[in-house]
Amino acid sequence: MARERAAAAEKKARRARRGLRFTREGRVFVLTTLGVGAGAVNTGNNLLYLVLGLMLSLIVLSGVLSDLVLWWVRVRRALPSRAFVGTPCVVELALANDKKWLPSFSIEVEDQAEDEPTDRRCYFLKVGARAEQVAAYRRVPSKRGVLVLSRFRLSTRYPFGLFEKWRLVDDRAELLVYPALVPVVAPTLPAGARAEDRASPRRGPGTEPANLREYRAGDEARSVHARRSAALGRLVVRERERESGARLSIVLDNARPAGLDDGAWSGAFELAVSRAASLAERALAHGSSVDVLTRSGGSPVVLGGGAPDPILRYLALLAPAQGDAPLPSPRTPSVIVAPELAVEAVA
Repeated sequence: MARERAAAAEKKARRARRGLRFTREGRVFVLTTLGVGAGAVNTGNNLLYLVLGLMLSLIVLSGVLSDLVLWWVRVRRALPSRAFVGTPCVVELALANDKKWLPSFSIEVEDQAEDEPTDRRCYFLKVGARAEQVAAYRRVPSKRGVLVLSRFRLSTRYPFGLFEKWRLVDDRAELLVYPALVPVVAPTLPAGARAEDRASPRRGPGTEPANLREYRAGDEARSVHARRSAALGRLVVRERERESGARLSIVLDNARPAGLDDGAWSGAFELAVSRAASLAERALAHGSSVDVLTRSGGSPVVLGGGAPDPILRYLALLAPAQGDAPLPSPRTPSVIVAPELAVEAVA
């Protein structure tokens, strides 16, 4: 009995992966066909039988050609390197036709995600035999975190627009959506933290010369010391000392207070996460090294002028804290961001 139920469920799932529905024109055409058929049977008119045969053949031909269009095609997607909540990002879809001699016409591809509708679809007018066409659509993520793109829906109304046929193709991919960036003012650091950049004993990008060394693959061409290389007969490069600038810690309180409405707190918490992300990006652009501290832990430290992606990635996956974990007290200058929308600078 259990085996029969499993077989029935599998058969139902297979049926669900293909579908067909009448278009408005198709309903009119089918009703007209039924009327012609009734008239042919009642009158015995040969001309009506010929018209009926022609109309039925168009219905059969539409079914066969639409199936041929949807089979032996493949879809792949190219995701953007960054995606932010509420900001359109571009997703590329490539449709490949593996048929040896028959092109595919009029295919619409919908990239379906879990718990999120698709803003746009990609339409391919013609994909030649053994050819590939690329199109793009804009997706506007509605929440931060991992967006799961689960499958494609391929549909067509080819050739006569009487029916819409579709086929579902599983293709799972994940897109990490960063928090939305909101307008913020760059934090004002205490006087001791606003000192001019000073040399650090670590080697790295900077302006202070350190010494010369042998050229290694991957070194920038502009770092080659031309005169010294000519004198030694081999390539040598200048090594510089990494600059050490201000340090800023952004403290984000991610504890959910007891007795507070979940909807109101969730909205305030998402805004606080967005403010923390925006503050981190502004501080990095101003040359400060930045990290984010929460009750759940902390993000990696990003040096001033670096890409904010490690911090944005941490904030994208940040969840409300569980338990009574204390709020960190950093030793470096910090900015506190709380879900009550208050932002306060402390030394």
